[in-house]
Amino acid sequence: MKANDIINIIEKVCPENLAYPWDNVGLLCGDSEKEVNKVFVTLDTNIKTVKEAIEKKADMIVSHHPVLLGGIKRIDYTTSQGQMIKLLIENNIPLFAAHTNMDTAKGGINDRLAIMFNLTDIEILEQHTCDTTAGLGRIGKLKNTVKFDEFTKKCKEVLNTTIRAAGDFNTDIKTVAVASGSCSEIIPLAKEKGADVIITGDMKYHNMIDMTELGICVIDAGHYPTEICVMDIFEDILKDCDIEIIKSENKDIFNFI
Repeated sequence: MKANDIINIIEKVCPENLAYPWDNVGLLCGDSEKEVNKVFVTLDTNIKTVKEAIEKKADMIVSHHPVLLGGIKRIDYTTSQGQMIKLLIENNIPLFAAHTNMDTAKGGINDRLAIMFNLTDIEILEQHTCDTTAGLGRIGKLKNTVKFDEFTKKCKEVLNTTIRAAGDFNTDIKTVAVASGSCSEIIPLAKEKGADVIITGDMKYHNMIDMTELGICVIDAGHYPTEICVMDIFEDILKDCDIEIIKSENKDIFNFI
């Protein structure tokens, strides 16, 4: 298969037009006509994951987090980003990213999170302007109502991580919102739609205070734990292709000690 064939298959699930205007998705580096036998899937693209892809003889990298997000005016080999781009070009490895289009897509990260928590009656939190089946975050129901204290334990188990939680631990939790990565801005909408708790990441201290004062419980499960399932999604999308899929050993940048 060619790199472009793989891109087309992924973009059937998360088309480029679902990405936010500020985002940088699609083929970010390399030759779309390159023949690909081994695809390396990862949450992050950095020097470490690019070196891992080279070591494992991958022909292409498929990533959730993009590079060149802020735009660059020069490729400086003394910078980490410059070194990474140099490695990609020297080793002829196309790099493709599906970021906010994968966050918002039907069958994307937020749908996967909702399924992981066994939610029912799942709806989109903030509908996409281009597609009524897509949007940021999901909201749904638990089968049984549990106390917030009990739900925090479930969250740690489902996402295999430590968490930061704020709110009344005696609150009854029935309606749950999930919003992968950094989605503090969507919390008021989650409360408005009836969520008892929202699971997201990258919460700031004062923002956590402001949001819980709305009367909603908030779980900061971290950016990595709420998005690492993207590797499984990429694998599922490409499983019927005649290629080898290599999942990165990409670890969370944070160590909990």
